[in-house]
Amino acid sequence: MTARHILIPLHDFSAGGTEIIAFRLAEAWLKAGRRITIVAGAADGPMLARVPAGAAVEVLSPAIPRSPVSRLRLGVPLAALARRLKPDAVMIPGNFHFILARSLRAAMPGVPIVAKISNPLIPANSAAPIRAAATFVLRRLTVGIDHLCAMSEGLAADCRALLPQIPVTTVHDPFLDDHAPVIERDGVPGDGMLRLVGIGRLEPQKDWPLAIRTVQALAGRRPVELIIHGEGAERARLEALVARLGLTGMITLPGFCAEVTAALDAADLLLVSSAYEGGPAVAVEALARGVPFAATDCSHFLRTLITAPGVGTLATTPEADALAAAVERQAALPFPTAAAIAAAITRSRLTPAVETYLALFDRLVAAR
Repeated sequence: MTARHILIPLHDFSAGGTEIIAFRLAEAWLKAGRRITIVAGAADGPMLARVPAGAAVEVLSPAIPRSPVSRLRLGVPLAALARRLKPDAVMIPGNFHFILARSLRAAMPGVPIVAKISNPLIPANSAAPIRAAATFVLRRLTVGIDHLCAMSEGLAADCRALLPQIPVTTVHDPFLDDHAPVIERDGVPGDGMLRLVGIGRLEPQKDWPLAIRTVQALAGRRPVELIIHGEGAERARLEALVARLGLTGMITLPGFCAEVTAALDAADLLLVSSAYEGGPAVAVEALARGVPFAATDCSHFLRTLITAPGVGTLATTPEADALAAAVERQAALPFPTAAAIAAAITRSRLTPAVETYLALFDRLVAAR
């Protein structure tokens, strides 16, 4: 028996790494002969236009637009819609959607539910009482999930410690197609104007104020500019901070970037200022274009990448001076070689993830 029909539940079609990876996998699963249905609470967001050809889309009516409490209302009606569609397996695309698992399990008790861990389950260095409370909530949120897939070995180890009752498999996200080329650049990033680029939603997780203050710390030492591509609720706050710090000529926020290649090709270094990440796709996409990164120590995945020489530098602390120092250390190094880049990103190509997920879905369906 195989998982002929795979269902992917989403709140809406917001532009984020979770949605991008879900649609990349869905497109490959369609090519492998599987049927894909995306069920959503609302049709809002730019990713609706990027749904893979051949995938069915079902949206709740009436819709449930995203709000601070909308996920509490979403589960039951979305699960009822899913049950009518009769999927063989469900793929929950990230932590944000874990809360749907309980309702999906109640509506479809015989259907395997796989969920991807897209971010750290509990913030690192949490105090013991906070960690205990978060663990209690997490275990309730994940009721109904049959199997978890982690984006890195570090996330998988965290999962086994926090949720020992749920099996977990490490599956690196397919940030790149199998044949996406690797670009090798000449020289060093810090030769002349240092052009930094940041790519991501304008949300608290990305900590763009830290990126802005990092540019402020660098500005007294060298010519530098930063372009932050993305959109979100923090735009007004970030623009005000840029103006208040007198950085208007150095930092620009042009909005959502549908195609990151041109933005990366125009940059010398990728700047990642996030408070936490599961595995920032943009770091792999940047490396494929020959662009190294300087980042906060926000992700198990980034720690894995920097085992290859010259591809990136992590800040020692999540502070502007430390991130600025990481930028300067990386900018003093030659651009990474094609061999180093290939070594770093080889597990982030499409086919390994596609095959691992399909084998897992089929095994769980057969077991049911």
